[in-house]
Amino acid sequence: MRKRKDLAILLAIYLFAYAVGWLASRPFDHVIVKCFVFDTAATVITFVFSVILGNSSVYDAYWSLTPMVVSLCLFVGNRAFSPFQLLFLLVFWLWAIRLTANWITVFTDFGYEDWRYRKYRGETPRLLWPVVNFFGIHYVPTLVVFLGMLPLFEIAKNPLGIMAFPGILIVLFGIALEFFADRQMHAFLAGEANGNVCRSGLWAYSRHPNYLGEISVWLGVYLTMLPCAPSRWYYVVGFLSVALLFNFISIPLMETRQRARRPDYAAYAESTSRLLLFPAKK
Repeated sequence: MRKRKDLAILLAIYLFAYAVGWLASRPFDHVIVKCFVFDTAATVITFVFSVILGNSSVYDAYWSLTPMVVSLCLFVGNRAFSPFQLLFLLVFWLWAIRLTANWITVFTDFGYEDWRYRKYRGETPRLLWPVVNFFGIHYVPTLVVFLGMLPLFEIAKNPLGIMAFPGILIVLFGIALEFFADRQMHAFLAGEANGNVCRSGLWAYSRHPNYLGEISVWLGVYLTMLPCAPSRWYYVVGFLSVALLFNFISIPLMETRQRARRPDYAAYAESTSRLLLFPAKK
């Protein structure tokens, strides 16, 4: 009951943030600028509520819900209803819904907060915490995802042909990786013994198959756009930003935590690929 109540409050926070973002973006005409202002204003409102509630995980679902809002506005605004455009939108929403649903499974109520945020709060001087909280936890991820969404502006403007299909398949591949990796990890954690390391399924081939899935999704988004707007090749900055975020922030944080909590992790790391899927070394 408490979980449902807090999820309803969280939804109300996001709807209010989007309303403020919409109002803030109205004076602007350029669609990318308009969406950027919308995203920034909504992030600021979400941050304010995370401070009020004393929980930075108020932002967590924003990562996956906002791309749904932005993509819907772009596709409806451009009347982007060709078969491949609709197929891409369906697949893109499948990614967002699955990611949000996976977060809901671990969310209990507002007493839950991601361990990384607690770590940052404990290690940051009190006066600097608001700066780290806003930029490090809220705004930098918003910027990274916004850069990842840049191809959407072209996909919504240009009818997609058969050459978009490989990119859509890569998005589906990334979704499948995330889905099975998360399912396997949830099953492991439900029955684990202290000190064990998950070596089953995809986790036997990669130490971070879920992160590989997320990176693959954004690569697929970029490759879907490239055939219809090759002059926007530089939108690859979005995919690269996601890849850098996971490789230089998310993975090192997780690796440090796992090595400290699980004695077998060092041996697991020696025999198992860091990110890409490869057979384990003997």
